[in-house]
Amino acid sequence: MPGSFPIALDLHGRRCLVVGSGDEAALRARALLAEGALVRVISEQPSPSVRELGALGAQVFERSYQPEDFDDVWLVVLADRDPGLADRLAADTEARRIFYCAVDDPRVGSFSHLAIARAGIVFAAIGTQGEAPALGRRLRQLLEALFERAGLADFASRHATLRRKTPAADRKNVLGADVAALELTGDLKISPRPNDGD
Repeated sequence: MPGSFPIALDLHGRRCLVVGSGDEAALRARALLAEGALVRVISEQPSPSVRELGALGAQVFERSYQPEDFDDVWLVVLADRDPGLADRLAADTEARRIFYCAVDDPRVGSFSHLAIARAGIVFAAIGTQGEAPALGRRLRQLLEALFERAGLADFASRHATLRRKTPAADRKNVLGADVAALELTGDLKISPRPNDGD
């Protein structure tokens, strides 16, 4: 399987389309809204959590998706588990060169969601190419706990302030010295399951 090229997209002010009816669609739409995206949600049978998105600034349409829904769209997410719909969206987004992810269906699409561990301005992304999302979520939890114990958010904020105050010619030495004492210690323990040898 070919690898993925991880990037951090700036979606602020950019149109994103979420297709789906349940809590997963609401979760994905909320995540996009939190990053400043302009979110359009298409849902044939929207759940209460999807209908609530309108109050958060999303456009919510109760119908099937139409070709014009792709106008000015940068990114599309299908949140329902529907292989036929996933295939149709894959063809439509590929033809328009729009990035597309079908949640829990890694056989189609041009990107997969990453599990993001955050600490202030710092984030670490864990990807499994859509093949092992539960593992990604667990690693995110472990990293977030590690970041919290270390006080990484406060350190990163102070370090960013130091960068802004340091002349460009001195940054390599000053900032390098500021992070030189950071250490990552410990082990990641993977306990064998009873059926691992089967």
